[in-house]
Amino acid sequence: MELFLQVLAGVLLTVVLGIALGKQNKDMSMVLTLAVCCMVLAAAISYLRPVIEFVQQLEVLGGLGSEMLQIMLKAVGIGLISQIAVLICGDSGNAALGKTIQILASAVVLWISLPLMRALLEMIQKILGDL
Repeated sequence: MELFLQVLAGVLLTVVLGIALGKQNKDMSMVLTLAVCCMVLAAAISYLRPVIEFVQQLEVLGGLGSEMLQIMLKAVGIGLISQIAVLICGDSGNAALGKTIQILASAVVLWISLPLMRALLEMIQKILGDL
């Protein structure tokens, strides 16, 4: 929890500095914002490590295929990374680019989910065939 509060304080400080720098040097303000976004992402990853370990335990206990869990983790990662990119695009005045990133991220998540959807379809066909 302490890391969360430290990162939150850093973000709020960046907002204040960004406002001050934005009046004089927009480029420097954007670089500062990108650097802090990387810091926040690193903090988020440190919080996600125990979650990934828990999912790996579920994989072992539940007999789930690692490919299926990897797909879910990749989808979450794509969502988080694309959301950061969308926000950065919006802050830089390129909201249209941000919207296209959202479309791309959705398409990529659907694409990487195809094996999961195929496995579900096979399971449904097997169940219906057994009736």
